[in-house]
Amino acid sequence: MAISSVNTVNRLVQILDSFTLDHPTWSLADLSAQLGMPKSTLHRFLVSLEAHGILRRDSQDKLWRLGYRLVIWGALAERVTGIRHIAEPVMQELAAKTGEMVALTVYVQQEVVCIAKIDTRYSVRLALEVGARRPAHAGASSKILMAYLSEEEVQSIIRERGLAKLCTRTIVDPDELRAELARIREQGFAESIEETDLGAWGIATPVFGRQGEVVAAIGVAGPIQRYSLELAQRFVDLCQGACRQIAGQLA
Repeated sequence: MAISSVNTVNRLVQILDSFTLDHPTWSLADLSAQLGMPKSTLHRFLVSLEAHGILRRDSQDKLWRLGYRLVIWGALAERVTGIRHIAEPVMQELAAKTGEMVALTVYVQQEVVCIAKIDTRYSVRLALEVGARRPAHAGASSKILMAYLSEEEVQSIIRERGLAKLCTRTIVDPDELRAELARIREQGFAESIEETDLGAWGIATPVFGRQGEVVAAIGVAGPIQRYSLELAQRFVDLCQGACRQIAGQLA
């Protein structure tokens, strides 16, 4: 990373660190004085951070405040740090039993985020990176999380995000999707075949918290060449067992 880029990051961190419980809002002039930064330079940083939802300027008092994106990041960090530590040994065991890729996912702001992954031992594998965000309506890991959302949240996803056709068998009809989510809740697992990627299939089951809420999902995915109904049922049983193990260790 170039020195100028490092300096920019350092300045951004300085700006964000200025927002505390004791001082949650700043005017441009006061923050400029606090940081010893020219107002013109600081204003460019503030506007850029606002564009990304990291800061916001109140339309009434004109003061700067922390934005919605930090709330999302904070909630995600709090959720994933503990569960990932608990889940990874269980995921390693599940990957050894299935031979396929295992993913741990959570629902965040109308999307599904992969927070941990164990790769398959086979050379033919699916491309999914930790941190990847996917729509909530397509794929086993996404649908299992969406299935346990409130009806209001499902409606909001359909209205605001839409049901984009990602692959040949993506569900794009709202009524069909609702019926699929009801079926998933009834059977306790989700399955997908070519909903997000050509030639791919997957199974996913929910991880329940102590209050009965779904906090994450465990999914196993692989190429269609290695698919069979018997294998799918075996994977469902293994995933459900893994989810119970993880749930049993959650505080």
